[in-house]
Amino acid sequence: MGTLERIARALRKFEPHLESGTARRAAVALLLRERGQGLEVLVIQRAEKPGDPWSGHMALPGGRCEPDDASPYETSRRETLEEVGIDISWGRYLGRLSDVSPRRMPGRLTVSPVVVAIDAEPGPLQESEVEEAFWVPLEELEDEPVEIADFPGTWPALIYDGRYVIWGLTHRILCQLRQLAEESGED
Repeated sequence: MGTLERIARALRKFEPHLESGTARRAAVALLLRERGQGLEVLVIQRAEKPGDPWSGHMALPGGRCEPDDASPYETSRRETLEEVGIDISWGRYLGRLSDVSPRRMPGRLTVSPVVVAIDAEPGPLQESEVEEAFWVPLEELEDEPVEIADFPGTWPALIYDGRYVIWGLTHRILCQLRQLAEESGED
């Protein structure tokens, strides 16, 4: 994986595909920092909640856009502050990745990933939403197909520490970042 500056340069050139016309919109913060082990991303494990389709899943901080949110950046700033106690305005906005939609909700929800460089530790967690939050070295994420309860077949996933499974929407967002980093290394 490339350096933070290489990704920042690639994002300045990148033209994300932005969806329009969906009933619901959300935004997530893809928080990056550079440490001795290379690039790290902040991930959360969502709290277990009946009726929540993403209950207990690994994710990025973020949530539903509210009418007062001026942009996906504002949504991700508000939600990240609420969920993990980090104000992304302290960091450096790097850009956006392409919008994604959950495969099980095509056309009904669009999620906009906002990329921010920040070196901050999670603060108080919003326990009703987040079980835990921590930084993961991107180089330690291992590609592995997994079987997911209630979802037939195998799914591409990233595994961390042999027990954290990142799949679905979050996996697709992180794969966008990986692809961007790989392509930026060819400059």
